[in-house]
Amino acid sequence: MENQFVLTMLQGTALRAIGAIVLFASPAMGGDLPCGGCHPKEVRGYQHSAMAHSLGESTPQPDGSFEHTPSKTRFTIRSNPSGMLQMFERDGESGQQRVAYVIGSGAHAFGYLVRIGDHLFQSPLSYYTNRRLWDVAPGYEESRHPDFSRPVTLECLLCHSGAPEPVPDTLNSYRTPAFLAEGITCDRCHGPGEAHANKPVPGSILNPAKLHGAARDSICEQCHLAGEVRIPNPGKSMADFEPGHSLEDSYTVYVAAQPAGKTLKVVSHAEQLALSVCARNSGGRLWCGTCHNPHEKPADPASYFRERCLNCHGARLEKSHAATGRDCVACHMPRLAARDGGHTVFTDHRIARRPEPGNESVQPRDLAAWREPEIHLRQRNLALALVAVGLLDKSSEEAIRGYRMLNQVEKEYPDDPDVLTTLGTVLLRGKQPGEALRRFEKVLVLRPAYAPYEVNAASALMAAGRKVEARRHLERALQLDPLLQQAVELLGGIYRDQGESAKADGIVAQYRREMGFAARR
Repeated sequence: MENQFVLTMLQGTALRAIGAIVLFASPAMGGDLPCGGCHPKEVRGYQHSAMAHSLGESTPQPDGSFEHTPSKTRFTIRSNPSGMLQMFERDGESGQQRVAYVIGSGAHAFGYLVRIGDHLFQSPLSYYTNRRLWDVAPGYEESRHPDFSRPVTLECLLCHSGAPEPVPDTLNSYRTPAFLAEGITCDRCHGPGEAHANKPVPGSILNPAKLHGAARDSICEQCHLAGEVRIPNPGKSMADFEPGHSLEDSYTVYVAAQPAGKTLKVVSHAEQLALSVCARNSGGRLWCGTCHNPHEKPADPASYFRERCLNCHGARLEKSHAATGRDCVACHMPRLAARDGGHTVFTDHRIARRPEPGNESVQPRDLAAWREPEIHLRQRNLALALVAVGLLDKSSEEAIRGYRMLNQVEKEYPDDPDVLTTLGTVLLRGKQPGEALRRFEKVLVLRPAYAPYEVNAASALMAAGRKVEARRHLERALQLDPLLQQAVELLGGIYRDQGESAKADGIVAQYRREMGFAARR
């Protein structure tokens, strides 16, 4: 049930509103581009950026193999002209999948997506370019069954691709092709481009550098501020954010203070920068664009960023730091290991004057909104965040606090699927299946075609000993989504309990074939 909570709460609400994809195709796609006609320098520069190469169908990596010790799984990777094949062997069984898409530019690592039918799943493998090795992807380190079965939801793709094409009301189904644009597109930062294309005059397109405060910072934060959890507003998702607005118009990011030490979180650039003395003393003037230009890849990064530092500090530091060749970043923004990013290192944006002493034992403080949403949303969003983080971190204190707040929130939001699903999840964990079922059934009325919600209702019915009714919900879930793993496992168990072993074996075997498992030896 914990896994299903993550699916319904953190992934099930992401529905992408694409915008002007045809007008703002990614420069990485090549060809005659509307943007390049008027802005050739910017387009050429962007073509060399990591964002322009955030996703593609093929990027050469070496063959390899390794053993994942916790699961005793042997992985093998082989490439040929038709693509890359990833294989595994474990406990007498084996399986394989062909890579459909490569995630990432390779600045740190490559990840992989496989396509099964119209579903996208994450490969458990990554190639870590800095260390030139194959290993499991982040999140699979301690997995006992690292298979190709982790659903890739729209929320996962928003910051890694230009224009994903999800099938509405599904967890991880996509149209063909799955992406209208693979690399991140111009509209991600500049907003819809129809008006500008029709009348390309100043002011008809968004220039992030001319914005201020939350509207400016939100453009970068949409992908560079993960926090501990992101909570969509009622009826909204992360995909609803539009440049020129604040993130909080669509969702709230909740953060917790992180310990200073020799590691950092991967997607915490905005948090780190906000902690720096430079940012705190700038009166809001220092932002990502002060130092980074997405339309330009510096040939000599040390000199490029040194110049930006000296724009503010040059006069004061002329004697001690003016020597040509000084690398400001190497001393004041060292690269640290990512504690949630596998074998990768990232630049520390806290811009420390001197190296900070490590204290990795410090525990994060209470959750707090990065920026508060509107007043009427504050209790709702914080309550959902507390429960989400509490369940993921196995912190009963946070989960209980959030649950108590949600009991009040439900009165104001009686038809909110996120509120109802979260309450149902906590109630089911608290051994109150009847009360949980009441919420889950209400959510099904609000969103009847979403398969994970059928599994939620079935889980509550099973906990109440009502397996016949649970069976119907699970069969409905598999009609909606035949590759929903939890539905297969739960329904197979019910079939066996009811003496229908052949039926149970049949749905499990069908699922395993679809997921690339070979027959057991």
